Amino acid sequence: MPQIYEVTGELTDPQHLTLDKPIPLETGKVRVRLEEIPTRHKTDLAAFEQALRQRQQARGHVPHSMEEINAYLSAERNSWDT
Repeated sequence: MPQIYEVTGELTDPQHLTLDKPIPLETGKVRVRLEEIPTRHKTDLAAFEQALRQRQQARGHVPHSMEEINAYLSAERNSWDT
């Protein structure tokens, strides 16, 4: 009876699979059965950022100005010398 290995991986395109860990087999034919693993979020970066900005705006978040950020970074860098 053939040995069965169970390992997770990622389908990088419709014909290529990258396994999360190596299996002890040499080259040759294998049988592959795929089961999709549900992910928590299938959101692209742009959609995530847009949703984040909307939530921030809804709660009244005011981002720091460029001047505030630069002043903070300058103060932080100056503290390294002391």
